[in-house]
Amino acid sequence: MSEKDWAQRVRKSLADARLVEIEPGEFPQRIREVKQVAIGHLGELLQKHASFHEPRAVAHALGTLRRLEARLRAGAELHKSVQGGDSEIASKE
Repeated sequence: MSEKDWAQRVRKSLADARLVEIEPGEFPQRIREVKQVAIGHLGELLQKHASFHEPRAVAHALGTLRRLEARLRAGAELHKSVQGGDSEIASKE
């Protein structure tokens, strides 16, 4: 899969999920930023002894962000291995 095809696939996935379009290279950093904000907010909620519902929702969102990070890493690793495999095939020919 070419770099362009991979980028288009990532953008389509984000659009299907109704997320704001972000360049694929910027997405991991944006996820880290959101996680930091969510962790800070969760800390505030726990200190204020907020109702059970809101801290649970923030914790759930953090879990979702972690899964999204893992998928992005796996996709990037797969993309790199496919690209590396393409260059190995080309060098053998």
